[in-house]
Amino acid sequence: MSAPTGSPTVHSAAAPEVDRIAVGLALLLLVDFVLAVVMLATDKNLQTDFGALSSGYYAHWYGVLVLALVDLVAALVVLGYSMPSMRPRMPSLLRRYTPLGALAWPILAILAMVGIVESYQEVGFMTANQFSTYLFGTSDYPGVLSYIPWLYDLMLALFVLTAIVAALAVWQSRHAAPV
Repeated sequence: MSAPTGSPTVHSAAAPEVDRIAVGLALLLLVDFVLAVVMLATDKNLQTDFGALSSGYYAHWYGVLVLALVDLVAALVVLGYSMPSMRPRMPSLLRRYTPLGALAWPILAILAMVGIVESYQEVGFMTANQFSTYLFGTSDYPGVLSYIPWLYDLMLALFVLTAIVAALAVWQSRHAAPV
């Protein structure tokens, strides 16, 4: 028998909501991925070791490719983690450590992006200061091939923002009720 018309419907429990912080984190990781792909496609210095290679790609290009691929995989995992219908289907280890992994990744990327300055001799710069001026400058560095000068800065800033949002996601996951 059905409830009389006009009677309130009783729900046993509210439907779980999408984790908005995790969605934001996934979107930031996707933007990190897009910026890395743009760098791979546009930075002729990265592609050719500042013109020294006539075929193939320079080793640092492959490093940025790995960075892009990890960004993409992390974004997809975090996006799955953010969906209430997907989270219970994830292996418990992945479900437990996704926020921590999503925090560790941008921190590692930041360290790598800053630490790469120490490879200045590998790319033909005389000093680390010259290479950091090339990487972190907002205008073209004299005597180099085509590239977007502010792209590296933007990627680094975005990884810092990604790490902050990931830290918030970790905090939230530690203070949320278990799923």
